[in-house]
Amino acid sequence: MSTWLGLAVFAQFLFAVSVLVDKHIVLHKEHIGKPVVYAFYVSLLSGFVIVLAPFGFVSLPSLLVLAYSLVSAITFLVAIYFLYSALSIAFASDVAPVVGAVSAISTLVLAAIWIDGDVTGFLVLPVALLISGTALISHFHFTRRALLFVVSSGAMFGVTVFLSKLIFIETNFIDGVFWTRMMNVVVALFLLLIPSIQLAIFTGGRHSSHGAKFLVIGNKIVAGSASVLTAFAVSLGSVSVVNSLAGLQFVFLFALTYLLSKSMPGPSKNTSHIHVGFLHTAIGVVLIVLGLALLYAGHINA
Repeated sequence: MSTWLGLAVFAQFLFAVSVLVDKHIVLHKEHIGKPVVYAFYVSLLSGFVIVLAPFGFVSLPSLLVLAYSLVSAITFLVAIYFLYSALSIAFASDVAPVVGAVSAISTLVLAAIWIDGDVTGFLVLPVALLISGTALISHFHFTRRALLFVVSSGAMFGVTVFLSKLIFIETNFIDGVFWTRMMNVVVALFLLLIPSIQLAIFTGGRHSSHGAKFLVIGNKIVAGSASVLTAFAVSLGSVSVVNSLAGLQFVFLFALTYLLSKSMPGPSKNTSHIHVGFLHTAIGVVLIVLGLALLYAGHINA
């Protein structure tokens, strides 16, 4: 298996772990507060990359890289806000795959238009299988409000991943990761200029326990690691393929929830649920497996 493909698969496992914890946090609102508060802290914690600067690993970016990074930071913040809003009113096992499918479709369309050679004839079938499988396993069990949150989140994540590929075309991996994460911090700090959001952030911070804060930080370390692995995979390979692997997140999520269901507290047990349409889930998983098999076979023969 290609290195970048393996990294992308492992990143989806880490994302599944992070989604489980995210669901627990947004269900227990006393942990951190409203979705916008959680989105603020997630973006702010991206600033860990500042540790690279003193070692001389980072160079000054071009205006184009800064512009891409700024737009990427805005779309990322909007994406995670809608994601946590969706998780607060819908099952994670429904939310995660649909966000992944919409994100993959958005990235595929943008890459086909803007990046020469990213979407080749070979990739069309496996990517289509991965996206179709992702959509099937969710069953679209959403209210209109939840559907709006999910589709908006997926579209914004797709734009974010696409922009990261453009950034890696313009600069090296370390610079790309550094400036995108630093712009996440800048955009998060701008939220403090909005009085209502500022009040929600400071109120949520005061009311949350030390344990809740450590839970959020620990979970963001996991999500951050997954994000960096995904970014590295994007810098090495096809952004369309990397983003289409989001369907694996459901497989990992379902397996983790099943294994942990007996020990998970109250509402968190609802992270995954047994759908009446089991056939849809089975077909979706088969499509994802076939898509991955075609990707693997294609890269072996390439």
